[in-house]
Amino acid sequence: MTRKYGVLTATACVVAVLGLTGCGNDSDSKSDKASQEPKNELADLSAQQISDKAKEALLGATSLRMKMDQGTGAESLKINLALDNKGNCNGTIGDGQGANSELIKADTKVWMKPNAKFWTQPDVGGKEGQAAAELFKDRYIHGTTDDDMLKDNADMCNLAAMQASIKSDSDTKDKLTKGEPTKLGNQLVVPLTGPSDDGAKQTMYVAATGTPYPLKISVVGGNEPGTVELSDYEKPVDTTPPPASEVIDIAKFEEQFGK
Repeated sequence: MTRKYGVLTATACVVAVLGLTGCGNDSDSKSDKASQEPKNELADLSAQQISDKAKEALLGATSLRMKMDQGTGAESLKINLALDNKGNCNGTIGDGQGANSELIKADTKVWMKPNAKFWTQPDVGGKEGQAAAELFKDRYIHGTTDDDMLKDNADMCNLAAMQASIKSDSDTKDKLTKGEPTKLGNQLVVPLTGPSDDGAKQTMYVAATGTPYPLKISVVGGNEPGTVELSDYEKPVDTTPPPASEVIDIAKFEEQFGK
């Protein structure tokens, strides 16, 4: 009774464009002079140079938030996770059909709270799904990364593994097109556009002020269209455990369902 949302799926989207979405310094000037615009600090760099700097910034990050919406239908993947390079995380993992799990991981300890839709999926709970949905309603299942049920989702928390995959990936040096500076919220960014192997159009938006973090990747067309956003770089990940009254030990689950 498990459901795997592979970290490789998320990582592949990042590797494809040699970066992800980051959060440069927002422009928060209190001046009334609306004409004052931040300077594009990447103006003199080529598309490949910007991509290389974005990759370097991403590899140097110790924590970030990743929001991902990729694919369609039952195979879609929706992620909103704050994670760090020590393997800690806090957020949600789900799909486009409404199934999701809240996840907290602190070192090897894991708390996962699936919703009812998760339990009642044919490939998860089967005939036992409804009973599990009732038993664990609004409760976190607590165990460790050694527990098969929790391990797959806990693997999503490994920022260091994602960075290692990006670092080891050989740069394709595919032609990248540098676009005109634009805004993502209040952040000035430079878009870099290039092709993917399946014919999709991929655009990476890189912070044009401060650290050149990649802030967003948009994939249009191809086999897995979607977006990835990275923010909250270098912010601590909250791994506060849920209240004991909302927690059930995984041993109870195994006792109840014989898993």
